[in-house]
Amino acid sequence: MKDNSNKKSKKKILLYYLILAACLLVIAAVTVTVIFTVNRHKSPDLSLDTNNPANPDDDKDPDEKPDDKPSGSTTDFLLPIESPTASVIYEFSYDETLDRYCVHQGLDFEGAAGTKVRAVLDGTVTKVVYQSTPEACMFGGHITISHANGVSTTYKFIDVKEGLKVGDKINRGDEIGAISQATGVEFKQGDHLHFEVAVNGKPANPEDYLEIIKK
Repeated sequence: MKDNSNKKSKKKILLYYLILAACLLVIAAVTVTVIFTVNRHKSPDLSLDTNNPANPDDDKDPDEKPDDKPSGSTTDFLLPIESPTASVIYEFSYDETLDRYCVHQGLDFEGAAGTKVRAVLDGTVTKVVYQSTPEACMFGGHITISHANGVSTTYKFIDVKEGLKVGDKINRGDEIGAISQATGVEFKQGDHLHFEVAVNGKPANPEDYLEIIKK
């Protein structure tokens, strides 16, 4: 009886080790598979390969952030009026006329009525509202111009130059109107140009595109 018990005990121990060995083999196989798969799909890092002439980013500053602003002579923004001073910037602020806080989605430039307003970039007129029309009661006369790369600019509270219409081609620096007398939703701010920038239809901060003097 004793010999049989010993034999059974030895078989259990042997079985235990066999199971343990099998488990270790399975774990090792899974680990190797995962490492192989990750390495196979991992893109090679060429940023440190100074011998690779095909890498255009070798000479770039790693801390330099990409510049999404337009660049080049045909996409440099011209100031919409001469010697501009910004009185209200692109921010959440208090609107005296409406007596409420709201997001001011543009830059307001101080300027007397009659101050010439010019296009900041080449483009095509996509909207014209003359001061004499009912639509001008909110934002005065205004004009929107579409530019390259999904950029558009809007000029509000102006007397739009006579004859301008949707579809007209505009050159950078062309006179498109003049600041009108204060009216509409920014009446209490006095005479000024309200200038907006949009990229792919979404409002953008004009300060990212213009060199201005703040009040």
